[in-house]
Amino acid sequence: PSVTSGDVNLATGLNIQVNSADPKRAFYIPASAMTSATTNGAARGTIETATNKIIVPVFDFDTTTQEFVAIAIPSPHFWDASTITVQFIWTAASGTGGVTWAAQGIAFSDDDALDTAYGTEQVIADTLITALDDHHTSFTPAITIAGTPVAGDLVCLRFKRVPADAGDTLGVDARLIGIKLRFTVAQYDDQ
Repeated sequence: PSVTSGDVNLATGLNIQVNSADPKRAFYIPASAMTSATTNGAARGTIETATNKIIVPVFDFDTTTQEFVAIAIPSPHFWDASTITVQFIWTAASGTGGVTWAAQGIAFSDDDALDTAYGTEQVIADTLITALDDHHTSFTPAITIAGTPVAGDLVCLRFKRVPADAGDTLGVDARLIGIKLRFTVAQYDDQ
């Protein structure tokens, strides 16, 4: 392998590839940054652990009614405007069984109508291992963002539990702590 010392100059629109592929980046979105839907919104809650008083904001998703939370964020200019994947970070106060989560999104450019349908959701299931432990799902299959995404667009993402799914067997609220959003980088600089 070659080694370079000093500054490496790279044009703004170019990217550094790893093994001939654009790299992926991820960022975390906590439940505290999300908004509950007006119609069938998940209930905002807080976990405070008994001994060490660890405080974690959450959204509580019901076992029978499908509930939603969402977030609207500007996409980074270095995003390649392709598919994304989502990892759910969650817990439950008690119980045993599985939870099925879903995510979907839409992108808006200047002067696009906001009342537009989300893209097709992708689901991911996970099993409660131990109550009040931190649980991380695998990443979802690739989620296609509806609209015609362009880097820098406003991206609206919606998350839900899918209680009607056969794999959703946890008989108590699933408590969403946050999500990790993974996307592909098209250029090195965010301009």
